[in-house]
Amino acid sequence: MTWVFENVSRRPVGTREALRRWIVERRPDITSDAIDDHTPLIEGGYLESLDVADLLLFVEQLRGRSIDVDSLTPGAFRDLDTLHSTFFGDPGP
Repeated sequence: MTWVFENVSRRPVGTREALRRWIVERRPDITSDAIDDHTPLIEGGYLESLDVADLLLFVEQLRGRSIDVDSLTPGAFRDLDTLHSTFFGDPGP
């Protein structure tokens, strides 16, 4: 499992949780428990198409390396599970 650190508390959180928190920070009308690993992010209205560029930058920060945008498919942003397996290579929770 990949760990990242929260900015404020510096306690470790998994990449799925970091992605979930990133989304919730942009949508103050939802809580983190509203998004599970299979919640449709764009179709469900949790992300707008304009958010995708910022999300890619955040994923690059988490990964510590750049993303080849030419190899991306629209399905890569379907849900947290797909995001995680696409960009971090680990299909498990």
